[in-house]
Amino acid sequence: MDEVVIRKVLLGYDGSEGAEKAAGLAASIAEKYGAVIVVCHAIGNMPLMAKPSEVRRLIAPVLDIYAKLGITTQVAIPDDLPAQGILAAADEHQADLIVIGGRGRGTFANLLLGSTAERVLRYAKVPVLLAR
Repeated sequence: MDEVVIRKVLLGYDGSEGAEKAAGLAASIAEKYGAVIVVCHAIGNMPLMAKPSEVRRLIAPVLDIYAKLGITTQVAIPDDLPAQGILAAADEHQADLIVIGGRGRGTFANLLLGSTAERVLRYAKVPVLLAR
């Protein structure tokens, strides 16, 4: 088997319990491999008034924790729906791994259409780690 090399991890983060678990897993992986973590929160379904500044407040605590651990981070705030935004950011940042929570802050419509996690798992071009 080939040795696994992970240089960049994309974390899909929405502040939910699942995202917090995913953040912990992403940190463990980044520490083990010396990887960069790209913290991604898609804003396509947020009201116009609450866009980037609200997201920066949401992701600030996880960025602070990563900084204290000495983990290099980048931020992606795609203006797209969650699954599409995560997938596009993974491509744009050339992520080697996507880490997401199993359940986020989805709406009832997501229940009917399938969750963000399911869409990311189905369409990702790189491995996906689902935190539960």
